[in-house]
Amino acid sequence: MDEHRARLAPIPCRAVPALFVDRDGTVIEDPGYIDDPDKVRLIPGAAATLRRFHDAGFALILVTNQSGIGRGLYGWADYEAVAARLRALLAAEGVAFDAELACAHSPDAGCAWRKPAPGMILEAAARLSLDLRHSVLAGDKLSDLEAGAAAGIPRLVHVETGNGAKERGRVAAWHGPVAVTTLADLSLLSPCAS
Repeated sequence: MDEHRARLAPIPCRAVPALFVDRDGTVIEDPGYIDDPDKVRLIPGAAATLRRFHDAGFALILVTNQSGIGRGLYGWADYEAVAARLRALLAAEGVAFDAELACAHSPDAGCAWRKPAPGMILEAAARLSLDLRHSVLAGDKLSDLEAGAAAGIPRLVHVETGNGAKERGRVAAWHGPVAVTTLADLSLLSPCAS
């Protein structure tokens, strides 16, 4: 079974910073193992934040674990239908991802792409000449932040949407290599470090 997917747009031939975001619970609501495009709902303010980062010169990179595929709960066709719906909603807001990377492995597979491993981030950085030293990662789970830290991203943002509120204690107890900023949601994130 094909366990990884990558959709990458061409980026100019110079290193650019990126905003790496998790999908479920960060950009869209997380009803759990989302396989139905009719359930895709943008978290308020997420599209506007993506547009702000794009306008500031950041590449927009989606990195998402999709273990529902590896667990047999849905397939890549279902994932693609959800992804197409998300793309349409974002296009209506004037924004698009420069890359979308997904890992379908279950947590026990030991995959280098599955967060908290940094594989998806490093793959996008290598293929798109991204400047990780000036990049930002936002996610609702500790595993998102751990992946960003392992990739060398200096600005990590924990959002309290999705699983974020439940993960607050784990994030607070984590002693990663850089400080983590916690925000209520993605709408509060700015391209300028605060």
